[in-house]
Amino acid sequence: MRTLLVNLAKGLLGATPLRRFFFPYFAYNMTAAQLVLLCRHLSLARAVPGLVLEVGCSTGMTTVFLNKFMDAEGIEKDYVAVDTFAGFVAEDVRHEVEQRGKQAAFFDGFRTNSKRWFDRTMQMNGITRVRSIEADANRFDFAALGTLAYCLLDVDLYRPTQRALPELYRALSPGGFILVDDCDSSSERWDGADQAYKEFCRAQGFAENIVGGIGIVGKPA
Repeated sequence: MRTLLVNLAKGLLGATPLRRFFFPYFAYNMTAAQLVLLCRHLSLARAVPGLVLEVGCSTGMTTVFLNKFMDAEGIEKDYVAVDTFAGFVAEDVRHEVEQRGKQAAFFDGFRTNSKRWFDRTMQMNGITRVRSIEADANRFDFAALGTLAYCLLDVDLYRPTQRALPELYRALSPGGFILVDDCDSSSERWDGADQAYKEFCRAQGFAENIVGGIGIVGKPA
């Protein structure tokens, strides 16, 4: 009976927006190649002292993916996820609009979220290593977390990326990596992260290393 009902539902809803609940689809905000890149560098940081940090975790989809990868590969590290859990902060949006000429409507997303829902997602997926922190990346004291082995910085906009990168690099252990999402100068909406990443590289005297829209910063061992 259950199979009959599912088949009936698929037949009736397959041509409607509700088909996402019945048919497989790729739901990540990253490409498959980007997810592979994240996992590759997480493997490279396996023996590097420090924790894994994700800044800008939204609802936790990538958090689940990376933690399942850690489980499969036997990578045992503490994992901290930092987000506002309420979308972009007003100061960051104002900067994008007034200083970078963007449309305010670009940045209305990610508001339908909460720390409680994120934590529940981890629980539902059997993930116990993740500690979530509700905070603005512009004001959070990343140094208080201790040393980092790996960081995914995915806050999209210029101000939080520009502010966080130097502090994250100071906390990064030799041999560790910071990966910055949305490093794509052709993106009308998310090129703030790209600008901040390139400015950071110039200030530090680093060569830019952007692979498939992911800016990579490694600290020499």
